[in-house]
Amino acid sequence: MMKESKSIFWALSIKMIILWIIALVIGCFIVKDILAYIQGLFLGGIFTILKLRLMENTLKKVVEKEPRSAVTYAKMHYMLRYSLTLIVLFVGIVVPTINGVAVIIAMLIMKLAAFWQGLLEPKTPLDGSVEFYEWEEDEETDF
Repeated sequence: MMKESKSIFWALSIKMIILWIIALVIGCFIVKDILAYIQGLFLGGIFTILKLRLMENTLKKVVEKEPRSAVTYAKMHYMLRYSLTLIVLFVGIVVPTINGVAVIIAMLIMKLAAFWQGLLEPKTPLDGSVEFYEWEEDEETDF
């Protein structure tokens, strides 16, 4: 029997948290207003995790839909995610108690975490030969 595919959400979230902690430590030595920097990292970080979760939910629903409605649904959610991103960036830049650069850094950390995750994935051979795991049958057959 085939196993259900494991969600990458938690693996990426843990990597993002590690990278945010690194950004926080580095930022504490660079920025003057540490509280605003922490608030910016927190706002961008929480939003990025929520955006990643929205992406995961969208992909799960898209594969269950008919092709035409799946494309419409995916485009609609894509626009929703990026509209929300613009709103969070606007808030991060306009509100004086939040460091806008920290919000941007926190959002870019998702890209670094995805790159990090890609380095951990097994490599696909360039010659096109890929190993496939066959299902284990419970009973013997003549085929």
